[in-house]
Amino acid sequence: MAYTRYKGDPYWTRAKTSGTSADGIPFEKGERVFFYPRSGTTYAGDGASRASAEFDELAALEG
Repeated sequence: MAYTRYKGDPYWTRAKTSGTSADGIPFEKGERVFFYPRSGTTYAGDGASRASAEFDELAALEG
């Protein structure tokens, strides 16, 4: 999808440390996660895919 990217937009990355996502799913260091830099919220597993899809839908509506 083509939409304007802004500083602070969430993005896919590899976890730097182990932890628990916002929806309670544990993740390990090095696992692919979806990260919201403004709030520091991290999503892993199926929750990450849903968060990414939701962000893409909302970003597409902007333009």
